[in-house]
Amino acid sequence: MLGGVRCRIITPSSISRPRPVLHRFSRSKNSEIASVCGSTALLLHSSFKQVPAALGRVVCVRSMSTDATGAARVLSGNDASSDVKEELKKRVEALGQKLPGFRPGLAIVQVGGREDSNVYIRMKLKNAEAIGINATHVKLPRSATEVEVLLKLNELNQDPNIHGIIVQMPPDSEHYINPHTITDAVNPEKDVDGLHTMNEGHVATGDLETGFLPCTPNGVMELIKRTGVKIAGSDAVVLGRSKIVGTPMSELLKWHHATVTVCHSKTKDLEQKAAAADILVVAIGRAEMVKESWIKPGAVVIDCGINSIDDPTKKSGKRLVGDVDYKGAAKRASWITPVPGGVGPMTVIMLMRNTVLAAEKMLERLLQPKWNLRPLPLNIQTPVPSDISIARAQVPKEISQLAEEIGLMRAEVNPYGAKKAKISLGAIKRLSACKTGKYVVVAGITPTPLGEGKSTTTYGLAQALAAHKKVNAIACVRQPSQGPTFGLKGGAAGGGYSQVIPMEEFNLHLTGDIHAVTAANNLLAAQLDARIFHEASQTDAALYKRLVPAVKGKRQFSKIQLKRLVKLGIDKTDPDSLTPEEAGRFARLDIDPDTITWVRVVDTNDRFLRGITVGQADTEKNMARKTCFNISVASEVMAVLALAADMKDMKERLGRMVVALDRKGNPVTCDDLVSLDFNLIVI
Repeated sequence: MLGGVRCRIITPSSISRPRPVLHRFSRSKNSEIASVCGSTALLLHSSFKQVPAALGRVVCVRSMSTDATGAARVLSGNDASSDVKEELKKRVEALGQKLPGFRPGLAIVQVGGREDSNVYIRMKLKNAEAIGINATHVKLPRSATEVEVLLKLNELNQDPNIHGIIVQMPPDSEHYINPHTITDAVNPEKDVDGLHTMNEGHVATGDLETGFLPCTPNGVMELIKRTGVKIAGSDAVVLGRSKIVGTPMSELLKWHHATVTVCHSKTKDLEQKAAAADILVVAIGRAEMVKESWIKPGAVVIDCGINSIDDPTKKSGKRLVGDVDYKGAAKRASWITPVPGGVGPMTVIMLMRNTVLAAEKMLERLLQPKWNLRPLPLNIQTPVPSDISIARAQVPKEISQLAEEIGLMRAEVNPYGAKKAKISLGAIKRLSACKTGKYVVVAGITPTPLGEGKSTTTYGLAQALAAHKKVNAIACVRQPSQGPTFGLKGGAAGGGYSQVIPMEEFNLHLTGDIHAVTAANNLLAAQLDARIFHEASQTDAALYKRLVPAVKGKRQFSKIQLKRLVKLGIDKTDPDSLTPEEAGRFARLDIDPDTITWVRVVDTNDRFLRGITVGQADTEKNMARKTCFNISVASEVMAVLALAADMKDMKERLGRMVVALDRKGNPVTCDDLVSLDFNLIVI
């Protein structure tokens, strides 16, 4: 018998026997427990070089030596965390193999600079580096307010390279910061501390797979499992009911089928209740409160406390102890965690495990070949009703639900109401490593009073591919012009059972994109005419003086003006060094009005604006010319908006747009106009 457990010795000679002989013995120095299975413990003789394959899966138990103060074995968090660390290194390497360059990202947010917090953060950063996690320490000053912390968390929530976020508690701020508000501001999918209300709810209801388990209770469960003690059916007592440790600890034990009692400051007969525990978890924050008499013989004792007490024998005059009287408890317990070196290292390593898990979940969504798309059912009627009747008969899906089904992250979706949203360009960067899809262009064929059917065909193809063939498919169309909405012709929302819903919102485009395109396009058109007017009425010197004015007696080119100088082949950066001929070339575009291709746009398809005359006012000094209006969606700005990969790319594409030719036949670009009018930078 070993501690009241019937044991079976396995030696190299006995492994070949059909049924090893049962022995009664005391554990010796050349034998080590390898696994405890029910009431039978398997022991391996030291002559084994490795665990025999015949034993199958063996749960190794480390730090099994009897403590010098008594019979309890030390349950080392340092050893257990080292094992988990090696496991996490392999998982991080596997992520990099699936997607080269991919690394889990962790953001540690700290308000102020408490020294105890600094110590914990250094431990986390060190462990993250060892595992391969890209950890970032986000430091906010003590002057930071709750609003500023929330803004920073929102920024991190939207960062696709950050998979886990923790806020070091307590915040060291000059202002009051509500801890609950802060923890609930972290995206639940990045809440690797497991403190968000949603993740707490998962634990409370026994859903231990969906979210993240709180780090300290999860680490404690890992330690208990390593003892080999059967949790199911055991009597477990948790001393303490804190949100971070006590309460979730009791839930985890409950969902592992222990019979759990939670004790707190108001509990009567505390010692008697603790003494009945097969598993005792202590998290009460009082130094060495739990004495030997509180411990049931053979119990597993987990000490989550850490307290500093006076000790004149130490150089610092202090030493760290737990909530349990270690020397006394070790005389009765079968297993006990030391302080320090017990629960602490497990808390940190469980944080790392949650971060790796968060990264794995994100990468799985990123690389999953199929969307989890749930199409809306169609109620097809005969005869087919009108388009508007069909649209209004169908209840659209919430846009947030649709975004989740096709693998978009919450931070990448900017809702405009419940049924439509704008998607962040960050999604393009996040998905850049994915396999390129196929692009199908639906072209117009024969115009009719009702249109050409491009939109209806496009939506119908997307429906067929996604809903029926289970192929990831998106219909990409421009936002329709408002003009046709009020006439017979359709508004590019499709028709019949292949249309965009809500149809009214799509046709009236209430997200503001087209209006922004209209403003940018017409600002450029207005500057084009103004440029021609000023060049016709001013000298080169006057134009140059207005473009490069002296500020406090000093002239200086802007960056975009230097770009124009390079285009002209003028290798100078000092405005005062240009010759009159160079200054004239720089300041004058010399646009040929008959070659202007850039026209104004309006978001109503009014046929009487297809041919107009501008500049007829007396103030324009006979600068009238014929031009026209296009619909806004025909603007080249709209095309650039659709093609641009990011903000830099969009600016470069806008700058290269050709608006006219000069009198020598050279192209005049948007960049040329912007370099000569700072107001156009708004484009």
